[in-house]
Amino acid sequence: MTAPQTSALKRGDIVRKFRLLLVDDDPAVLRVLEEVFSSEYETCKASSAQEAIRLAADSNDIAVVVMDIKMPGEDGIFAAREIRQLDSDIAVIFHTGYPGEYDEESLQENEYPFDYIEKGEPVVRLTRSVRNAFESFLLKKEGQWLCKKAPVNYGLIGASHAMQEVYRLIRRVAANNCKVIILGETGTGKELVAHAIHYNSLRQNEHFAIFSCSHKSPDIIESELFGHIQGAFTNAYSDRVGLFEYANGGTIFLDEIGDLDLLTQGKILRVLESGEYQRVGSPEIRKTDIRVICATHRCLDELVKIGKFREDLYFRLKGVQIFLPPLRERKEDIPLLVERFKDRLTVEMGLAAKFFDLSAIKEFMNYDWPGNVRQLLDTVESLVILADSDVILADDVRAHLSRQGYLPSEPKNSGQLKTRLEEFRRQCILEALAETNNNISAAAQLLGLDRSNLKRMIRALNIQID
Repeated sequence: MTAPQTSALKRGDIVRKFRLLLVDDDPAVLRVLEEVFSSEYETCKASSAQEAIRLAADSNDIAVVVMDIKMPGEDGIFAAREIRQLDSDIAVIFHTGYPGEYDEESLQENEYPFDYIEKGEPVVRLTRSVRNAFESFLLKKEGQWLCKKAPVNYGLIGASHAMQEVYRLIRRVAANNCKVIILGETGTGKELVAHAIHYNSLRQNEHFAIFSCSHKSPDIIESELFGHIQGAFTNAYSDRVGLFEYANGGTIFLDEIGDLDLLTQGKILRVLESGEYQRVGSPEIRKTDIRVICATHRCLDELVKIGKFREDLYFRLKGVQIFLPPLRERKEDIPLLVERFKDRLTVEMGLAAKFFDLSAIKEFMNYDWPGNVRQLLDTVESLVILADSDVILADDVRAHLSRQGYLPSEPKNSGQLKTRLEEFRRQCILEALAETNNNISAAAQLLGLDRSNLKRMIRALNIQID
């Protein structure tokens, strides 16, 4: 007899074996179940709910439980609840001979079993369910292991080569006071990089100020950056401290600096060159010692060429450039991101543990994520909150992306093109048949087609031959 295959999770030197727990008060049923599964899994048995709970509590290697429901004393539902309190990842398959007393729909709604199988059903259904349950359990544990081992650098997640380069540059620039521009598409995490640079620099104990340059009038921008004095303009009822004053000694992060107007660009250039600025409405020259970190999703070189960005400011800011790759160029990081987001969201919101099936992860990786990490986070959050099951599948992911209008739609003229193609095929076949006096073999030879293929096309195009 061959040795049982052990279901194990392996990563480097880490090897963990997991067992299948069989629970039934009928010794004959237990004996049959053991004969069915012992050749493929390491098994252990319990003849009561109390014994099953004790076995699960005394060991940490139970992955799947095939649980009888109606037993003397506490029933299988009570045992399943207690076991899942020990480890919510354990998959419980209810195996009952009393379906009338234990309604499957009610159990699914309240107990969330991995599966529900009636005794007497073909054994292949139970073996398939156990195999899927093991795969689900191991994927959960693998995801947790990857999450623990995944590099989480400065709040950024990813082990890809592109992200390793980002981490390297952060370490290099954090140690000095050089200017930094962070480049990347919207949603790639530029603000996180700026945070990382500040909190790993010598300025880490001073203020870190964030300012978005997008969609604001020049007057508002000037007031928020440099401050104003009372009476400087309408509704200026008191003096205001600007961010360059607030973060003196620390760091200011100017997000989307490519959107700044030219007048404000000149005033920021003055701060960079001399450390001097003035509050709006005040002649007093103030000084600041501040590190400026910028970010943009736009091409500043192109903006300089068309006169939308000052060349002298561009060269003052340029310093070291850190490029954050879009998510579509580091898809190997998606499983880590999904797992981290899912775990964080379930804890923060107090939700039941959720699991993204391997098919769902593949669906995530098949999509290009134009909104990058921010869009991925929003999608994971929606799925974690709205999913009815604790296992989220590829269909759930596709349905959500479709509802949000993220999946590409069929081109508007695709139906017209298909009709034109069919008409062209029909015309060619009719001309070939006319030239060969409706001889299908000769027409097929003339068209370079197999005779059977031509006959199929004639039927499909509803061409009538006399």
